[in-house]
Amino acid sequence: MARSVVPRQAGAAGLAAALAVVAVVCWLAYADSLAGPVRLNPLDGRPPFRIGPHIELVSAWGAESGTVIVATVCWWTGRGTDPWARLRATAVAAVIMYYVYDAGCEWLGRANEIDPILVADEALRYGLGFLAPAAGVLTGAAVWAATVIRLRGLSLGARLVAAAAAASGALTLSLVALLDTTRDNGLSAESVFGIARTAGVPLVMVLTGILVYATVVRALRPVEAIRRELAAITGQSLDRRVPVPPGSDAIAELARTTNATLDRVEAAATRQREFTADAAHELRSPLAALRAQLESALRHPESVTDWQEVVAEATTDVVRLQHLADDLLLLASHGSVAPVREPVDLAALAEDLVREHQHLPEATALRLRCQAPDQAILPGNPVHLDRLLRNLLANACRYARTEITVTVGHAEHGLVLSVQDDGPGIPSADRARVFDRFTRLDEARARSTGGAGLGLPIARDLAASHGGTLTAEEPPGPGALLVAQFPSRT
Repeated sequence: MARSVVPRQAGAAGLAAALAVVAVVCWLAYADSLAGPVRLNPLDGRPPFRIGPHIELVSAWGAESGTVIVATVCWWTGRGTDPWARLRATAVAAVIMYYVYDAGCEWLGRANEIDPILVADEALRYGLGFLAPAAGVLTGAAVWAATVIRLRGLSLGARLVAAAAAASGALTLSLVALLDTTRDNGLSAESVFGIARTAGVPLVMVLTGILVYATVVRALRPVEAIRRELAAITGQSLDRRVPVPPGSDAIAELARTTNATLDRVEAAATRQREFTADAAHELRSPLAALRAQLESALRHPESVTDWQEVVAEATTDVVRLQHLADDLLLLASHGSVAPVREPVDLAALAEDLVREHQHLPEATALRLRCQAPDQAILPGNPVHLDRLLRNLLANACRYARTEITVTVGHAEHGLVLSVQDDGPGIPSADRARVFDRFTRLDEARARSTGGAGLGLPIARDLAASHGGTLTAEEPPGPGALLVAQFPSRT
């Protein structure tokens, strides 16, 4: 549905209804002015009937003509809306216009019988001051409601408004009809007012309150169902979901949001269980190897020829375990503390780390190059950015054959950091999988220098914490290309 058409349609229908009333009362005032000054009938001394025939003419054809005009305007201005909504709006506008106009004509007929001299002036004041604005506002509001509000799935607010409006309108109409009957039976104005004040107003208040209360109770039943289901969900039943009521009101949106939150909680719990199982597996293997090595040396000391070598191998395994524990701790605590943001020169950081890695044992046979501008300032956490680039360089040094190139550059919306090596590369099918925790490709598992499969996931999480991304791209030549993109503001 074209929402921009709705205000235009409602406004045009309301304006047409108001102008129809204005045209009639102005015409009656003009007809009264043509009748000239008031002159008494010389036979009986009574004033002439003056504009009575005009009022009869307006009452005879006015309601139907005004209804057709308003319906035509409403239908014509509703182009672009849903056909059924357009038809509903036109029908509602016609009904409201007919009701208001017919009520005004009935008042005109009675006023003309009571005081034919002042009926034109009273009609002008009544029409311009009350009837025309009421016709415009009621018609416009009704057209808007008929066009926008669906028949099913009304919101709680819409239900309350509809219930209160229907109750108060019906009761007030009944009360007016009752008072009109009492007046016709000869009761005085004071008696009619007393009846309305002592019985009518309290009755309208009480019955409207009861209907609104019943509407609220009925509308809040889905909320109680959502509450009961949420109370029954535990850590062992995260697959359960709350019922979603029909429609698109606030309660239905609450249920959908709750279910989406439960989806995320279940996915997080599943990832947590998988992460715990993978971490236990990764820790168990080196611990078992270290224990077997030390127990063998203790049980059979005569077979140990070099205790210093045993201690060195055990120290190597302990260092691996320490690195693995540090990585696990970083993954577990990431995002639990307030982020640090300060200007970091990514170009200077890349140059420093490239120079440092050139002297590390794993990179002695490699040629490392850094291509960076004079300055590349990124708001971020310097410790985390340092760890991110170290992980990328360590991964490249592990697989590169002869060369590694680190590039820092300016992009349209931020900075780009890329690390390329000339190793075996990453197959296209595995470029997303390498960022999963504890994922290692087959060739990496065959190497003694293979890591635990946490370096790239940690680097990706650190890039995401800076509002950026880390992806494996298609390299221009052999090898792997890892690209981190950062926005200029994080």
